[in-house]
Amino acid sequence: MKKISLLALTICLIFTACNPDENIIGKNNKVENDLVTKNEESKNLEKLYNEIVELSKSNTECTGDWEFVAVGSKPCGEPEKYIPYSLKINVTDFLAKVTTYNSQQNDFNEKWNITSTCVVTPKPISVDCVNGKPTLLYESDKFEEEQNLKRMYNEIITLSTNNDSCTGNWYFTAIGATSCGGPESYIPYSLQINTTEFLSKVSIYNNTKMAFNNKWKITSICTIAPKPESAKCINGKATLLYESDRVLEKQDLKKMYDEIIAISSSSTSCDGDWNFTAIGLKPCGGPEKYIPYSLQINTVEFLNKVNLYNIAEMEFNEKWNISSNCDLVTKPKSVVCVNGKATLVYN
Repeated sequence: MKKISLLALTICLIFTACNPDENIIGKNNKVENDLVTKNEESKNLEKLYNEIVELSKSNTECTGDWEFVAVGSKPCGEPEKYIPYSLKINVTDFLAKVTTYNSQQNDFNEKWNITSTCVVTPKPISVDCVNGKPTLLYESDKFEEEQNLKRMYNEIITLSTNNDSCTGNWYFTAIGATSCGGPESYIPYSLQINTTEFLSKVSIYNNTKMAFNNKWKITSICTIAPKPESAKCINGKATLLYESDRVLEKQDLKKMYDEIIAISSSSTSCDGDWNFTAIGLKPCGGPEKYIPYSLQINTVEFLNKVNLYNIAEMEFNEKWNISSNCDLVTKPKSVVCVNGKATLVYN
């Protein structure tokens, strides 16, 4: 009886353990269930992503300010992409959805052993509306536009000169645009070139630079570039002339003049012999005035200083386009002492 029971048990165990169909069916069921779950989770992720994209584009007019955000999570780290979004939407809700999506995709990747390339997704630096569409802007794009601006600028500088010759008349123009308004600088240009073509290129450059500043949100120091008074050839080079330079040069002339007057009257008495000399030069020719000087001083040194002053004033007049009346100054006949003071005599 025991043998019969043992035999029956053995036969039962053999049939139970050696039924391969049941094992395969069980495994297949698990795979199918996992696939269904994976597909459902993938669809949920896709749905959430589509909601995010729709929210980001809800400002259909592409107006106002925009920002960008990383969306998605690669298995090896790094975001899958970046997308722009309008700051006119509910930014808090939008970014919360993005955070949820990134977290869920990261969990999905770990759970299902997802693999992908580990190429780093380039990060934008800003967003701009291009042709009515929010567009991500990258450093490489900015660099290319900077190079284009540099080429335009160099072409303008080359055109501004007259084959490196500093002859003829010159003028100046504003060039560039700061982010807070106003030109970046001023440059001289020869009036012997095609000024219409030249100034057209300057205008195009200025507009392009302004658009560049706005597009890339360029900031700069808002110091106002001083406007020149004129442009002249000085020592063979086209040079911009500024009011501050004119004032300093005028002060230098006054110092020279005051020194000459001090030397001319350095004699402690009005005794002895005196003479007179022309001093200063009017823009249209002729001296500005005559002054007496004692023959008791070092006349050679004195007259040399007068000559240097006259030359300096003539150069000043030419450089700054100084104008004046062209009345002739009457030349004295002699110098006499009147009440102890050297006085010019005209009769």
